[in-house]
Amino acid sequence: MTLTPHTSTWHDEPAQQFVSDTGLTALVVPGRGGKIASLRDGTGREWLAQPGPTLPAPARGPASFVDGEMCGWDECAPTVDADILDGTALADHGEAWTTPWTSHAAGVWGYDGRSLPYRFTRRVEPTSSGLELVYTAEALADTPVPFQWAAHPQFVAPPGSRVALPPQVRHVDGIYGVDGRQPWTDELSRVDSLADGEALKYWVEPEQPVAWAGLLTSDGAMLRLSWDPTLVPYLALWVDARLHSRERIAALEPSTGSREALSGSRADGRCQWLQPGTPATWSVHVEVSPAS
Repeated sequence: MTLTPHTSTWHDEPAQQFVSDTGLTALVVPGRGGKIASLRDGTGREWLAQPGPTLPAPARGPASFVDGEMCGWDECAPTVDADILDGTALADHGEAWTTPWTSHAAGVWGYDGRSLPYRFTRRVEPTSSGLELVYTAEALADTPVPFQWAAHPQFVAPPGSRVALPPQVRHVDGIYGVDGRQPWTDELSRVDSLADGEALKYWVEPEQPVAWAGLLTSDGAMLRLSWDPTLVPYLALWVDARLHSRERIAALEPSTGSREALSGSRADGRCQWLQPGTPATWSVHVEVSPAS
């Protein structure tokens, strides 16, 4: 059963509010690429970074992600890094975040791709413990379309916060701030280990699918994302200690591609292929465990 949204606003822009049975509340701004601008748990705690005192106008067309509002939860599709795929330019962090989304049904919003022939939608559904984000991508062409999606939620990471991963994760592949294959250690998990002005980007090894990732705060509260690793095989993590963000954030980024750029994922044989007439669907479950 789809959760019926309530009409709301965010900084005077039209928004849709979704409230789960546990009190987890998401505020979605369709005009800003379907951004989840706020995610509050039942205690009122805000988990997503908020904008600065001056909110820029919504980005449109190709734009640099760091020139945007740098807050909330955005979706990256059909790439993360700016890319050139078969002569077609793909924008930084994709085009989902710079495209106004339109309503398809109650709780379902999406858009049609500009760079590649695809349609992308996201539905919000209630669960017994939080919210389910159900994604669908489909080809708008007669031939298969290469594609990848990654979540980009900028979660606030107050002092003492740690990234939590399943126990089978032993190594990660660093691509920014840490080079190459690294052991997954307690120090690497701690957001405070970064000095101000630094950032890290790393991927869980693509041969090691994982089903969840979390952000654990010093008071014992934990925000957890989970998914089906047969549909979402890859996970990246971005930790920003005010290099681009206004406060320390940790982005847990499940992905359907193994690299930053779609061309790289395709070259590795690890991108998503949208087959004509067969929509691809996957989901991410969001839940919060209260402070201990």
